[in-house]
Amino acid sequence: MTVMIIGANGQLGQDLMSVFDDEAVGLTHDDLDVRDAVSVIAAMQAYRPDWVINTAAVHNVEECERNSALAYAVNASGACNVARAANEIGAGVAYISTDYVFGGAVRSRRNPFREDATTHPLNMYGVTKRAGERMIMTSSNRHLIVRTAGLFGLATSRKGWTFPELMVTKARSGEQLRVVNDQVLSPTNTADLARTIRDLIQNEVTGLVHVTNEGECSWYEFACEALKIAGVRATIEPVQTEYARDRARRPSYSALDSLTLGNNEVDRLRHWGEALEQYLREKDLVFHVGGTARKAVPR
Repeated sequence: MTVMIIGANGQLGQDLMSVFDDEAVGLTHDDLDVRDAVSVIAAMQAYRPDWVINTAAVHNVEECERNSALAYAVNASGACNVARAANEIGAGVAYISTDYVFGGAVRSRRNPFREDATTHPLNMYGVTKRAGERMIMTSSNRHLIVRTAGLFGLATSRKGWTFPELMVTKARSGEQLRVVNDQVLSPTNTADLARTIRDLIQNEVTGLVHVTNEGECSWYEFACEALKIAGVRATIEPVQTEYARDRARRPSYSALDSLTLGNNEVDRLRHWGEALEQYLREKDLVFHVGGTARKAVPR
């Protein structure tokens, strides 16, 4: 099997390249611009993959608000270009979507969104990703739409850091930390996500699936747990969303759960806290006191 990974040098793309190993053909933005339909078709014809995983996206939420035309061109019509070209050669296409397709409905904690929930995005990022989902559903006979959230992983992201890494680094440098506590999500380790995407593709699972690490937390709780695992003593001030003064609206609750994984006998991901602890250790961000690292709270 040959799997084309578009966005191979991104944070998730690098983990996908690793898990698919010699089955993977990686293309970066320099190799392929999904907005160019002719180039996309040419790439499909040249490589003839069995599956295409499209991780290309404008995912900076504030940038999407500032430049909605670019966001739509990449997240929606660009994704459609990939789906149509893959469909022409009989390849399956996997599209990475987001929890931000939700958020408009009032939702209590411990009531995560499953795949059959009604979408209601609050910002242009969510709007354009939902548009991409719908275009792919109508353009490909063999598609897999993967919604995920709050990615963190060992590979370097475009930002140059992940949220937990940033929290630990700032705390160690003595910076004052203020983190929103009224936005709840399901953080996801990219290595765990990549392995699950591989399992889904190998099992020829199609349709819509939510893939996140188990559990949910606010960004404030996420930051607190990162500092606790890392063994860093610092005070984090919980703040309300309006304190951030962002242009884009964020969901107050967008935790995800999955029916599709269980229905297709694909293992659920481990708890986000367990994944976070392993990540921080692998990043060498766990501070040792007297030769013993501080442990996370047992799950």
